[in-house]
Amino acid sequence: MPDLRNRSHRECAIPASDTTPAILAPILLSSGFVVAASLTPMVEGYQEQLFPQEVSLVTRHNLAEGPDLFPEELQAMARATPARRYEFALGRRCAREALALLGGPRVAIPVGRFRDPVWPFGYVGSITHCRGFCAAAAARTPPGNSSCGIRGIGLDSEPAMPLPEELTGVICTANECGWLASRQGDGMPWDRLFFCAKESAYKCLFPTTHRFLEFRDIAVRFDPDHGSFDVTLPSLYDSPSHMHGRYSIRDDVLLAASTWMEEPACP
Repeated sequence: MPDLRNRSHRECAIPASDTTPAILAPILLSSGFVVAASLTPMVEGYQEQLFPQEVSLVTRHNLAEGPDLFPEELQAMARATPARRYEFALGRRCAREALALLGGPRVAIPVGRFRDPVWPFGYVGSITHCRGFCAAAAARTPPGNSSCGIRGIGLDSEPAMPLPEELTGVICTANECGWLASRQGDGMPWDRLFFCAKESAYKCLFPTTHRFLEFRDIAVRFDPDHGSFDVTLPSLYDSPSHMHGRYSIRDDVLLAASTWMEEPACP
């Protein structure tokens, strides 16, 4: 059974069409990027759809200038193909812009031991790539010894098209497959959205837990009326048992976002 290892920097993991995504195209700026955050009113609704207001989100379709990488980032890409280097640079550009929206430092975001991005101290984040589209989200972690606040965020993008039929049973639990059968014909690629949501949940957890999970270790329940989903996770001492997420579909791209939020303990 395949697991979700080393997914943080992949392209679309499931075969897709060659159509370049056009997410947020109506508000794409001439520079080639869109900032989706509470301080950008014209896309504020998009930000609220996916993450809490404490999270910044930046998306890009292209690099207006040349790659802007730090030496350690360049070293990590020394043997990569030109296409992979370009994708990597696009992701790091989005990530630094997301940090800047929070007043964060402009620093390198190195590649970690498990190929995941290493965010500066005091911040968490997530990067996703999909066939020319890239997005990054960032948030501050709880200050000092506080346990309340955002512990992790995960973001994943996928082409808005069904999965190859043979993969559905690999991605989805028996209950999820039953739910899929009840939604056939409604025009939404729910099977791929299960994939997308589970990826976002895994990417939310992994930087803290460094635990590998298979797709069917993660259970997702969608609420189509509210564009949200609930995640149920295995019982692990260092991670939550439940998380909440939201999803969006714009043009040809699915986007799923998970948030690990620690709430104050009951008195």
